[in-house]
Amino acid sequence: MRIIKNVKLKIDEDEVLRYLGYSKNKVVKSKEIILQVYKEEIERAYNLFQPQGIYASFKINKIFFSEREINLENGFPLYFHNSAIHFLEGADYLILGVVTIGNSLEDKTSEFFAHNEYSRALALDAVGTVAIRYLGQHVRNIICQEVKEQHLQTTKFFSPGTTEWGISQQKNIFEIIPADKIGVRLTDSYMMIPKKSLSWAIGIGENIITFSKEDDSCQICQAINCQFRKDFN
Repeated sequence: MRIIKNVKLKIDEDEVLRYLGYSKNKVVKSKEIILQVYKEEIERAYNLFQPQGIYASFKINKIFFSEREINLENGFPLYFHNSAIHFLEGADYLILGVVTIGNSLEDKTSEFFAHNEYSRALALDAVGTVAIRYLGQHVRNIICQEVKEQHLQTTKFFSPGTTEWGISQQKNIFEIIPADKIGVRLTDSYMMIPKKSLSWAIGIGENIITFSKEDDSCQICQAINCQFRKDFN
């Protein structure tokens, strides 16, 4: 098990605008206040981030394709949808991880909402979304580098609550990974607290279906009607 702290997050301004439903090239003059607000909230967010991550590797005992089950070394089962099981075929180990940017940004967002400062609340929330995605990718990059040094390959990553992995599996992750060590807990409805947290799994092995880093997760995601989906036209 490894815990990652003190990550210097980088915020992509265009990504923040995308989560707000805008494009920098399409924000008309009457909306210039949006540009000012979101830039101010990006600067504010850098003082609110508390990035941490935790992950551990577990040997896969067996993959039961008909039951869509992966049985780990401790006898603990994880259940995936058919498409995920296909990607994980040939994996020898499964890495489970959780990352969070802490609760300070979330608290400030709630404060803005309470004072009816909705534009700032929405902007700061979007910054938090971009930040946690960046942190998740940063930690996974660390994992990929470690795996590469062992001359192994990695699958794409899977997160609970997607079309590939049911949200109820969140509970199983938290029973295996001591996420409380980075201040993350799970509610009865499988939601993580702080909200700006992510959990995921990655398969590793010698002969697996590889996933090109040049591909974008939006291109292979089956949720084609997602409002945050990138446009590849």
